Amino acid sequence: MKRILIICVLLFALAVVAACGGEQPAPAAATPAPAAATPAPAATQDEPEPTQDEFRVAALLWSRGFEFMVALDQGIQDKAAELGITIVVLDGNSNSEVQIGQIQDNLALGVDAIILAPNNSAELIAGVALANAAGVPVITVDGIVYEGATVATGVSFDNYAGGRAAALTIQRLLPGGGEVLELTGAAGFYHAVQRGGGFNSGMAGSNFTVHTRDAQWSAENAQNIVVDTVTANPNINAIMTHNDEMIRGVVAGLRQIGRLVPEGQDGHIVIVGVDGTPIALDLIRGGEISATVQQDPFEMGARSVELTYRVLTNQSVGPHYYVPELVLDASNVDDPTNWGNMMQ
Repeated sequence: MKRILIICVLLFALAVVAACGGEQPAPAAATPAPAAATPAPAATQDEPEPTQDEFRVAALLWSRGFEFMVALDQGIQDKAAELGITIVVLDGNSNSEVQIGQIQDNLALGVDAIILAPNNSAELIAGVALANAAGVPVITVDGIVYEGATVATGVSFDNYAGGRAAALTIQRLLPGGGEVLELTGAAGFYHAVQRGGGFNSGMAGSNFTVHTRDAQWSAENAQNIVVDTVTANPNINAIMTHNDEMIRGVVAGLRQIGRLVPEGQDGHIVIVGVDGTPIALDLIRGGEISATVQQDPFEMGARSVELTYRVLTNQSVGPHYYVPELVLDASNVDDPTNWGNMMQ
């Protein structure tokens, strides 16, 4: 009887232990329930948005070979870190085929969105169309993609307004008119087309003759063109460059032919660029150039990430946004909020 009693007690204890052990997995089994019950982000405006760390984004820049693009890169990465977005930034090496390949690679990796600074607006249509087919939104920055593909939204500098501002600045500094050499970016590129259009619109009806040369964004090309053109036409009293990178070549070319005269002295050639780079600001301080039209890459990069986040969380966005142009000259060159001063 004692043995039977002991066996019964043991069996009872084992039953209790087994019952307790059977309850332990219950919390783990129930864990997914909150996620399954969470409404979709677009259900109502009052529902919480998805957590930022769900998002993986590729930012494809046409080149990081310019100070402006380095600052754009930094603006993108800083805002992505603030929002908790995982982001990779790639250099397109000024090659549209490279950028299309990067789009393909990142679509294969399953990114949630692509931020694209297109090397050539027309040539990137095919790449954006690939993203469209995959259902991955594309947000453009520092440029657009022409008709034939769909972008969710974009942010850029108003290049047309910037070119026009450069024209009006030259007219303000040289009210008597004269002859101006316009050094353009690569022919057919969105930025060059828009800045050139704005510049020539601003010069229309003025007492200036415009001489336009394609310098392809290059300081070396700009130097050679300045040496040849100003030597052949010494009446040129103003030079406008489509970016600040070319100003380095302009200054070197004028120095080479003995025409680099400080501002305020007879024979000074008014030079106006576009970008607001640290080099341009230093040349303004030194009196070697007169002005540059600033576009803020930090603001542009940050805004592109903010727009991407809004798209991914099903918030409304407009078709395109512009950062404002600002003429920088001796009166405001030292403002600490100028992005070129923030880089130094």
